[in-house]
Amino acid sequence: MRLQIGNFPNRLDLSARVVIGGGLGFGSVGLNADQIDGYLARNAVDELKELLQRNRMAVATAQLGPNWNMDGELWEQALEKAEPRLQVLAELGGKVTFSCPNRWPKAVGEAEWEWLVSKFQAYADWVGRYDVDLVFEFLGPQVGRPDPRRIMYPWVMGLDSALELIERANRPNLGLILDVIHWWAGGGTYEDLHKVKGLPMTLHVFDLPEGVDPETMADSDRVLPGEGFIDLVRWLRILKENGYDGDLMPEVLGPRAVDLAEADSWEGPRLVRDVYMQLLEQVEADS
Repeated sequence: MRLQIGNFPNRLDLSARVVIGGGLGFGSVGLNADQIDGYLARNAVDELKELLQRNRMAVATAQLGPNWNMDGELWEQALEKAEPRLQVLAELGGKVTFSCPNRWPKAVGEAEWEWLVSKFQAYADWVGRYDVDLVFEFLGPQVGRPDPRRIMYPWVMGLDSALELIERANRPNLGLILDVIHWWAGGGTYEDLHKVKGLPMTLHVFDLPEGVDPETMADSDRVLPGEGFIDLVRWLRILKENGYDGDLMPEVLGPRAVDLAEADSWEGPRLVRDVYMQLLEQVEADS
């Protein structure tokens, strides 16, 4: 598996992230629309390629701008703006990321499913013109927990409903961002991880603290591997044994993330590197 840059200090721009990440042995970086536009406003695509190659880095994923909740003219405008970013990503390699609703203000029926599926089919087909995969992140019930006075209905909330969306969309280039907290809070089990075998995929990996309550937990309840109770070695080994050999991104939030965001430009990333490389070494040793 390839360790993606994550939880680096906030002060670092894209170039610094790539240089420091490459120097420390990270293998890939994720991009967003602002990073792509900002870098290419001052540099050529070939310069970005050279920056990545010089530092032995690849592009793992990119968020290009379109969102699931855009429709009509807004959606078309977002695709038009995203086209140059997609062309760049196709040259660099990497997957396009997307998201989906985990709650809805009314009971979800076939009409809602048809609308969402058509959006995912359209976007998967759009990025597929460049032979690019689309991976989306489903959210657990800890995200957007509604006010007691407001009724909200669950939708794509957990692994099984995310897999239903993939099955309904029926696009070979559509897969998942598998995130530890959304998997666990959504009721996922280690055995459930076998269900994602063969899908285009990327991972968001971290630990969850002892004593966290699924009914009251927040999305920020995340700690570094080894500081919580999730058996991440088992989690990753199952995916590895089923053929996954892609990117793994640290995504700690909450107080631990604040410390890392304010850390020294090299020492913070080095700490992240050491923790995650130790985890990957355990996965390899136990395979």
